Amino acid sequence: MRIAVALGSMKPDAWLDALGAAFARAGLEVDIAMFDGRARDARYAVVWLPPPELFSAEKNLRAVFNVGAGVEGLLTNPALPPALPLLRLVDAGMAPKMAEYVCFYLARITRGLDRFGGPHAVRDWNVDRPRGTPPTVGVMGLGAIGKQIAHAVTVFGYPVVGWSRTGRSIAGMHCLAGESEFSTFLGMTDVLVNVLPLTGTTRDLLDARRFAQLPRGAHVINIGRGGTMVDADLIAALDSGQLASATLDVFRTEPLPAEHPFWHHPRITVTPHLSGPTPREPAALQIAEAIRQLEAGTPPQSLAGYVDRQRGY
Repeated sequence: MRIAVALGSMKPDAWLDALGAAFARAGLEVDIAMFDGRARDARYAVVWLPPPELFSAEKNLRAVFNVGAGVEGLLTNPALPPALPLLRLVDAGMAPKMAEYVCFYLARITRGLDRFGGPHAVRDWNVDRPRGTPPTVGVMGLGAIGKQIAHAVTVFGYPVVGWSRTGRSIAGMHCLAGESEFSTFLGMTDVLVNVLPLTGTTRDLLDARRFAQLPRGAHVINIGRGGTMVDADLIAALDSGQLASATLDVFRTEPLPAEHPFWHHPRITVTPHLSGPTPREPAALQIAEAIRQLEAGTPPQSLAGYVDRQRGY
């Protein structure tokens, strides 16, 4: 059984080692090789932003595995066959890291920790300590990652409210769903954590109208997808004081261009898409197990991570 690997700008060697070990552990005999433009009659492909030539060359693929949670780049590949099953990673160890990221920046926001450190640091032992009721954290997107973030934030005593496209029930958390409850969710949220994927319904979801529905002085943390937020509207909301700050890890164009105003805005913190690095070993094990099940006759639609192309994730 041949596996074609196409990982864009990712360094391939460590991934090839992790995949080889995972397939051996799953008891699968495979021939893994990086795609070099030539057809190898591969049965499966493991990809991240693969070239269109992969799908032109490999005509007999049974499924494609995306080594990340977001699949918008794969879905817009012009050569992707319309009926080819796609599977994405489901957490695979990313959720704890993303929860850690959110809790770190939440502490910076709510405890004023950004005032300390660096050449302009506050050097006053009697500086004001933030006190009072902790702000409400609103988590947009309640899949595996969103639930982990909500749980982590709750541990630190923050009240949490969640919103998702369809209804969810999570113990100890007030959950809202759908367009009809979105404004209510925003009105309850002091720190908005966006974990949504980029789909036809989430693109440009956070715009001037939505930012205005947050309490004045709210904060935004975006670790979902850059295309869910309108850049110019975010900057306008920050400049007007409607929003107090934005912490951004994902962007419409990545790498974020050097001339982009996000880099220089005093109320924006930019991080280079590092909130949820994909741990190779757990991801490889997840892919190997899915292929083992496919080889045993399990339909792709029954597997965790199967991508519904209509929904976009």
